Amino acid sequence: MQQTIKAKVSERLLTKASRLFTGTLDGRIIEILQNARRAGATEVNIINKDGTVTINDNGSGIDDFTKLLHLGDSDWDDVMEQSEDPAGVGVFCLAPREVTICSGNRKICITEKAWTGHPIAVLGNAAFIKGTTLVFKDEPWDLKAVEKQAVFSGMNVIVDGRRCAKENFCSEYAVDYPALGCMIEVRLKTNLNKWHTDSRYGHYCDNVLVNFHGQVVSFKDSPVSDTDLSFLVDMTGESTGIRLMLPARTQLIENNAFERLKAAIEIEAYRFILKQGSHKLPFKEYERAKELGVKLPEAEPVFYISLLRNDSPEPIRVMKPDDLPLSKCYRFGKNCEDNCETDEANSHILAALGKFKEPFVPVSISHFYDGYSWADIPVISKVEVTVGKELGRQYIYSETLIAADNLQITVHTSDKKVFRSDVLMAVVEDHQEDKNYSYINVYVTPEAREQLCATDIWYHLGGWNDDGDTYDTQLYYFEQDLETFWAGIIGPAEYLRSKIRECLCGIVKDWKKVIFEKDGTLTIFNKDGTETIYESPGKNSTAT
Repeated sequence: MQQTIKAKVSERLLTKASRLFTGTLDGRIIEILQNARRAGATEVNIINKDGTVTINDNGSGIDDFTKLLHLGDSDWDDVMEQSEDPAGVGVFCLAPREVTICSGNRKICITEKAWTGHPIAVLGNAAFIKGTTLVFKDEPWDLKAVEKQAVFSGMNVIVDGRRCAKENFCSEYAVDYPALGCMIEVRLKTNLNKWHTDSRYGHYCDNVLVNFHGQVVSFKDSPVSDTDLSFLVDMTGESTGIRLMLPARTQLIENNAFERLKAAIEIEAYRFILKQGSHKLPFKEYERAKELGVKLPEAEPVFYISLLRNDSPEPIRVMKPDDLPLSKCYRFGKNCEDNCETDEANSHILAALGKFKEPFVPVSISHFYDGYSWADIPVISKVEVTVGKELGRQYIYSETLIAADNLQITVHTSDKKVFRSDVLMAVVEDHQEDKNYSYINVYVTPEAREQLCATDIWYHLGGWNDDGDTYDTQLYYFEQDLETFWAGIIGPAEYLRSKIRECLCGIVKDWKKVIFEKDGTLTIFNKDGTETIYESPGKNSTAT
């Protein structure tokens, strides 16, 4: 005899009913509001009193009480099945609490044992109840907890006499996708209201919000690189293949309809960008929009003046004249990649410190923009450094600082131009033939001591290390090392003379001659012929 089998639900599952949902207050509120809405309710009234929650809705009520505790039997019509995929387990979100449910002229009192299969009687109810009333013990269903689940439900929800906010999930600009049973709207993040923002998972991650008739779920999708876009998907109640994971519906199922939804979101993203009139999308996405039938204008030029940036401390600033077009600037060429680090640094230094008849301004343009007409500008093809006589060197941090009597940087460009100038600083890679690595030597001229900031030099010697002391502490020690370096280059006498002069210029004005005696007496001869005498500590100062 042939053996057959068929699916059925074990009664043991009933003992786990209280674990079918999230077990949270939010989960219970969501399910009860969804049940009311599916029953056609337009208003739900919630009252909290002495630890008891009473919920009354004006929906169609309960036709068949015998199916109320049939796990998985939703008793909804085919239209509801196709549009919402009801699981038929909503009331089980209240298990294992004792719950009294009234509808029409009948009621039922579900005990803890009843949730696990113990039979209970359907009783008569003296007063006729329009819609459905539920009474049970629970933590307060206060306005704050209920409102965030009710705001997009389309129903009027009242909590202890106070009406919850009621908002449209999408605006009139949403695009209808009847084949998916939803509407899609693209907004900038800054244009989301507080209820949208509160519904995002992690608030900063998910950018797609799906309103399942009041219950909002979110996920992350990046159809374009513009991270300022958010996508609102509002279910319309039409037949749909979009499905949420049952029973709690906190996540969309990645089925074919989900993929079609993401494809629709991508198209709407490009259409939204087109309406904005301008964009900064990479060239690949510009081409993708064209494939989807959305003809975007070219992206606005995206570039950074200089080749070095986003480090601490900042490198020497490169200035671009306001009237200099991007087409007259220079990108870093691919044929410079063998000495990329030093060539970029020297091109940057030349632009910042060099002097030319016409401006030399290097700019950084990401390769993501290759293909746009504005990105096709001349490139830096060759960089040369000429170093004069070495005056001294000192190992500072992880690199070597070297003084030279003269430095010159020359840059050749693809449009056959040559930019050459004496500079105060340059960077040269020191290849170690007997080793597998190289050093970076930073060269400076003596004039750099007066004309460059300590941080300008520190940047090229490695700059701040976030694994060490604070920025200020590391800068202090570097400045001490730098002072020692300069003292060795200019000689102890000149170093002493410059430090004294520096102190005097900062404190004493209009002086002609200063005499500092061994006993500490300081005499200042002023330009107006007067003298000021400061005796050693403990003695009175006099002026003549």
